[in-house]
Amino acid sequence: MHLFCFRVFATLATILGSMAIANAASLDLLPPKSRGNRIALAPHGDPCLTPGSKSATPSEAPWRAGLSRSHAVYVIQHIQKACRILTDRRDKENAARLDAILDGLRISVLGPIYRAHPDLRESLPPEPLAAKETRGTPRDVQRTTAIRLTDELSRLQRRISGLAGKGLDTYADKSAAEQALRPFLDAFAELSFAGKTAYDAYPDLFAKKFGEIPLEARTEESDANFRKRAPPRGSVRLSEKALALVTTFMKQVQQVAPRADQIASIGWVRDQKKKGPDDAGWIDGGPGWVLGAYARTQVPPDVIDRVGGIDIVFSAEDPSTLAGKVVDADNRKFFVRD
Repeated sequence: MHLFCFRVFATLATILGSMAIANAASLDLLPPKSRGNRIALAPHGDPCLTPGSKSATPSEAPWRAGLSRSHAVYVIQHIQKACRILTDRRDKENAARLDAILDGLRISVLGPIYRAHPDLRESLPPEPLAAKETRGTPRDVQRTTAIRLTDELSRLQRRISGLAGKGLDTYADKSAAEQALRPFLDAFAELSFAGKTAYDAYPDLFAKKFGEIPLEARTEESDANFRKRAPPRGSVRLSEKALALVTTFMKQVQQVAPRADQIASIGWVRDQKKKGPDDAGWIDGGPGWVLGAYARTQVPPDVIDRVGGIDIVFSAEDPSTLAGKVVDADNRKFFVRD
């Protein structure tokens, strides 16, 4: 149970690591930047404070974030939401590690922003700013600020991952373990959303982060799993609509990670969930065909097909359901037909 849930968490963490990936996965076009936001401020408390906050000290010299006011508000809102989620999970077993994460968020992420915009320490807009209203540009966030903030967010996300995996093997079933994981996934997601404005402004920073994600090593077991789910090569066709979606997706993947050798994949999943910066909760997509990508080094060469000039892997619980069929698309959703 522990290993299964850790893999689930690691997979979702990778997906949530940047809104660039989220946009690519859903084939959404990036919205234009909204200007002239007028912000009405309202009183708020600081959910990132911990019992030991007064004694917590910065690990480096204090610095001031180069971040526009509207983008500062957006980042603060998502950081504070992550803090509220984590605070609700505090117990005797994880209090010290969780408080260290909260102190890190308050000192290393919020601290530099509050130095640039002191009044935001005491008041924020009553309603969250929509992600489409805060698409970052280099005029909104300085590059040095983007680097430091995303580095800190990534460091703290790794600590959340470590905290989430602790004790999962004690749960009796998959459902209970997933329920225990959910708050940590929510907090991890909020930190990813907080980093969106930096990655919008400097896409190369995300490409670098993406390249640093460790790939799961290819093994005899993983090769066998690919082969078990793959139909015979050449037996599956793509309609014009489906091929267009796959081509667009792979171009976006290439933009996100230009140095990565990725191949497309279309596979059946029993369940799928997604969450964006403006979503109140996770959206359940149910079972269906999912478009994704693998590093070429993760896949045995004998299951990689080539359709319409695209290297692709097809997979299904019963691969015979794909053999001799056409993968088509309607409203950006895939289906299989004769």
